[in-house]
Formats: sequence, structure tokens, C-alpha cells
Amino acid sequence: VYKRQEVMYPALSNTLDRSSFFNSWQSRNSREDLQRRINQYYPIGKLIDIKPVKRGDSRRVIELDIIGQEGQVTVKGLRIRRVLGLKETLFVIDREYDGEGGITNFIFTGRGWGHGVGLCQVGAYGMAQSGADYVEILKKYYHNIKIAKIY
Repeated sequence: VYKRQEVMYPALSNTLDRSSFFNSWQSRNSREDLQRRINQYYPIGKLIDIKPVKRGDSRRVIELDIIGQEGQVTVKGLRIRRVLGLKETLFVIDREYDGEGGITNFIFTGRGWGHGVGLCQVGAYGMAQSGADYVEILKKYYHNIKIAKIY
């Protein structure tokens, strides 16, 4: 049994990395593989579930509960990426179940490939291709800045 959760992105947005390979991604992990990975960081035993607890203003997961038979842990910030082996923390989780209702696979569907702070190289490249100069690009990503020659 497969339960799907859709993530919809607006058709008209200022996202200029839409055509990039790095824009969206999906990672399908068996419960056992993910369990092995997580247990390298936290002794949770058999993996029961993974639940995003809190998202930041950018909708990235900033707090995640990992529930195991031998314990539960809350993982925060960029460490989430490392523990789960993901490219980004802007993701949703789908699950595949066996006939008895146990989770067999976790499917992470996400956007981006980085930390979500500062200048997106792919987005800046998209702006440059659209004719933006360096001043427009910098002001897009860094608000209230002043660009001046200092020498």
C-alpha cells in the first residue's frame, strides 16, 4: 500500500532554478537501510517512524522526531540532512506499507541541494541567463545591502 502526499509549487514564481537538475529530487529508502544509517548516530533500535515536527519560514524541516523500538530522538537543523543522507531539508515523507501495516520504505521528495541560506547558485545563474546583472542578483538574495567600490 502506498500513500502519497503531493507538494505543489506555484506555476508563476520567482524560482529561477526550476529547470535545474538540482531543483527537485526523490530518495526511496528501505526501512532497514535507513535504520542502519540512523543507528550510526543514535541508538534507536528498530526504526518505527520518522516525523517532521517543526518547519522554518522557508518550509524546511528544522526539527524531526525519529522513533525507534529502543528510543526516540529529536534531530535539529542541518544535522537532519546528515543523519537521513538527504540533499536538503525541504522535503515531505511518503511511506510504503506491507500487508500488516508496517512501514517497508520511506520516500523523501524534496527541492534544492544546500542549506537554504544565502545565494542559490543555480537561481543566480538563472537570473543571469534572464539578463540580470550582478547588482540585481545580489540584491535578490541579500536584502538591504549597499554595493559600493571601497578601493
